[in-house]
Amino acid sequence: MFFNLIGIIRKDLDLKETYFKSAENEIAKKNLILLQISSLLNVLLLVLFYIITPFIIKGWTITLQHFLFLPAALAVFIISTVYAKTGRRDKRVITGICLAFEVTLFAFVISIDVFPYPDAPSSFLPLLYIAFPALFILRFRQMFTIMFLVEVVYAVAVIQIKNPLMAENDIFNSVVAFIFSLAVAHVILKLRADDHDIRSRYKRLSMLDSLTGILNKKSCENAISQYLNTNAPVHCALLFLDLDDFKKINDTIGHSAGDRLLEETGKLLHKTFHASDIIGRVGGDEFMVLLTNYHDSKESLKKRCTALQHTLQQIMQNHGVQATCSIGALLVKGQSISFQTAYTLADTYLYDAKSSGKNNCIVQTLPKE
Repeated sequence: MFFNLIGIIRKDLDLKETYFKSAENEIAKKNLILLQISSLLNVLLLVLFYIITPFIIKGWTITLQHFLFLPAALAVFIISTVYAKTGRRDKRVITGICLAFEVTLFAFVISIDVFPYPDAPSSFLPLLYIAFPALFILRFRQMFTIMFLVEVVYAVAVIQIKNPLMAENDIFNSVVAFIFSLAVAHVILKLRADDHDIRSRYKRLSMLDSLTGILNKKSCENAISQYLNTNAPVHCALLFLDLDDFKKINDTIGHSAGDRLLEETGKLLHKTFHASDIIGRVGGDEFMVLLTNYHDSKESLKKRCTALQHTLQQIMQNHGVQATCSIGALLVKGQSISFQTAYTLADTYLYDAKSSGKNNCIVQTLPKE
């Protein structure tokens, strides 16, 4: 039982850590939006508070503690809005502004709950504790550290300012809210991490070909296009691979043999090339591979393609299937090229390879302009 609990805790911590690492850009964007909304909302609520409170509490007048937070909240709103318009999303900058705003908010609430009315019970700090976990997306240790320090400062201030009976009551209420807030923070973070994990899984599944486990046509083409556009001019090689007489294999041996051939081809491509290369199935029996940051010669690429053909043939023979493939390859040496141009050229070379005989490979270098 104990070890099961330890396992659950570790799994939960790993899930949250993965969430903060893999979704750091998404978190930064959300926190910036939340910062704008919360700071503006605080400004509006303060103005409303200043207007309606005298009608609710007879004899109430605005104090320095009540007033000081208004320009502070307005300044945070202006800073976050100006930063958002720059288009930058530095997670450290955004997190720093969020933490500064929260510290300012807690300082304002403590000053309101303690100093103007030493004989009245505190009202706002316990409420802020409960709302705090939902205000921004922060790591648990960041939230705990802030609330713990706030609780220490608050307890000291209450003991110094208020009468003992009122101080005991306020500290008890704040401690209960503090503990409850930690539970709320855990639940909210877990829900956010679970939601991100589910969305990530669905995204990965939507990008992969279900039979081969490599990228599907759309994802592969988008990834190659993005690489060519982002890294231009590029050193790369685009391979277009087509299984020879695949329809004949399906018709004579059966679709199970055809599926096995596709599956083994996907596994071979995944095993053969680097993790940084882009590999996808772009047709029924067609595969595409982009060798990124490729600086080898045309002859080396030719040997690599020939070795790939030989390995595939051997693997399929072990499964009782006689299968070969043809390859058309385009070598790009420090040039800019669009995906459509690269695709068209590689497809042309593949057509030439199949036309000149099965199990053939044609490699061409992109001509200099």
